[in-house]
Amino acid sequence: MNHSKWNVKLKIIWNYFLACLIAVIVMIPFLWMLLTSFKTFEDSTKIPLQILPEQWILTNYTEILEVFPIAKWFMNSILAVVISLLAQVFLGSLAAYAFARLRFPGKKFLFMLMLSIMMIPEQIFIIPRYNTLAAVGLTNTRVALWIVRLFSVFAVFMMRQFILSVPRELDEAAMIDGCGYFRIYATIILPVLRAPIVSLAILSGLSTWKDMMWPLIVIRDRDKMPVVSGLSTLADYFANKYPQLMAGGVLCSIPGIIFFFVLQKYFVAGIASQGIKE
Repeated sequence: MNHSKWNVKLKIIWNYFLACLIAVIVMIPFLWMLLTSFKTFEDSTKIPLQILPEQWILTNYTEILEVFPIAKWFMNSILAVVISLLAQVFLGSLAAYAFARLRFPGKKFLFMLMLSIMMIPEQIFIIPRYNTLAAVGLTNTRVALWIVRLFSVFAVFMMRQFILSVPRELDEAAMIDGCGYFRIYATIILPVLRAPIVSLAILSGLSTWKDMMWPLIVIRDRDKMPVVSGLSTLADYFANKYPQLMAGGVLCSIPGIIFFFVLQKYFVAGIASQGIKE
């Protein structure tokens, strides 16, 4: 009995050790970037490598803020994230409710056909999307940043799986009281979707925030770029000035990290609620 308890304790200790080791490995690049952003150029190029700055400076950040329209880039990114998320939550939850609750011909076939889109690399859609936006004159506009993200198949899948776990008796009781489908969706289904909505907000929001390829393709004016694509041009301006480049990387990363830590408990609950349900 004591032997088995000792084995369980060893397994727990080993799991914690592995978790800490993985966390350290993942954090090392970010910590190095953060520390380098406060170094002088001479400190960043010393051999052997110098971990901590001899003198902590903020001039790398102020130089970036003076040269580039960071405030406009952040506003462009925030606008794209907010609009795309609101649309994905509304349209995705409506579609998820239809696939989870309504009966109509070909429902399973349409759902599987929609899921098959998730298997196609997103890069394949870049040229058709660009040609479509160019045809209606939306290239090089802020609208182009979010219009291609108004609907998410992943959002439909995630919320459908959660809705299937909600007892149908709630719907039936509401129908007896005279509620229609949309009222049931608005008053019963939508309020219990908080966990998957937060999970979607983190996953989709971070995906939109860090997207660099699409804005570089569709946007030409520097002021209309989102922050990640805009800061990707730092290398053209600062060349091998590593502290300024690292400062740009920190500016890109911090909003996403804060966003995740604020909502992480809901994110875990939302992901844990998912699964394949019939």
